[in-house]
Amino acid sequence: MGAVGNASPGGGSLLMAVVYGIAYLTAASTIILLNKHVLSVTPFHYPIALASLGVLFGWVASVILVHTGAISLEKHKDITLSSWLKNVLPIGFFTGVTLATGNMAYFYLSLSFLQMAKALSPVALFFVLTITGLDRFHMSVFISVMVIVFGAAVAAYAEVHFTWIGIGLVVTAESFEALKSAAFQFLLANKSFSMWEGMYFVSPASLIFLGIAIYTMELQEMIEEDAWGQMKEHPLIFIACGTLGFAVNYCSLGVIKNAGSLTLKVLAQMKSILIIFAGIAIYSDVVSLQTALGYATSIVGFGFYNYAKIKAKEEDDKLAAEEAGEKGGEEAGYGSTKK
Repeated sequence: MGAVGNASPGGGSLLMAVVYGIAYLTAASTIILLNKHVLSVTPFHYPIALASLGVLFGWVASVILVHTGAISLEKHKDITLSSWLKNVLPIGFFTGVTLATGNMAYFYLSLSFLQMAKALSPVALFFVLTITGLDRFHMSVFISVMVIVFGAAVAAYAEVHFTWIGIGLVVTAESFEALKSAAFQFLLANKSFSMWEGMYFVSPASLIFLGIAIYTMELQEMIEEDAWGQMKEHPLIFIACGTLGFAVNYCSLGVIKNAGSLTLKVLAQMKSILIIFAGIAIYSDVVSLQTALGYATSIVGFGFYNYAKIKAKEEDDKLAAEEAGEKGGEEAGYGSTKK
């Protein structure tokens, strides 16, 4: 894989965008069902440790490629500890929180409702970006967010397995997922990292935070319950979890590189719909008419949100161009007066 160079995010080929999109949908849907099976059916009840397998597999694969010469780090040999801490470590933190809280939510929500709750991701992103001043307030975006909230509230009111802890975990996971996607998009494009290079540098950062979470929340119980023995007893399941987790991380980077982070969010919603049907078919999840209508409302709000974000970006770009033009005119006038 070559570096992105100066290409803008979403500027890759259409064919590669489609390939990565299909691969992402397949891997992401499968890993969710497999994780649900492991955490619900088998005695292995350690969501953070399970989530770390995909990151570990990805890091091992990238290290092997680097040390066999398949990937060159020549362009990034000057990366310093300070630049790694500034640009990479935060992504590791976002990734660790996303994976840990996302897997923990399986214990509190049904599989179907868990996917419905993920429709709240644009809501969390909107408030985070607006409060921190990273994005301007746009009424159309705010209205779309309120539609999503209303739909989610309607669905939650009819959900038998609704818990605030579960919702909190989902909102946390989706918020940090959005932050991770934006930071990774910056790393891939602005810092000229290829996907493998990004994985090589980011995976250790993710494993640091996942390791801390495992040590503080799961390690003692894992030792007492012989979690390692459980993994050795069913190695294929855990190898599949690690491989699929790695595939999701890699394919999501491919989607971001070739089609942008907005496309990844749309695909994530499509994945959620597939999982809802799978939850009904496999785990006999009960989805009432009110819950379905609430989720459908959120999907409409999500579509409006994407449209509003595109229009908002066009308005912001136009305003920025006008401000730059006015500033340039003032400087030119100042220069002529000075003469």
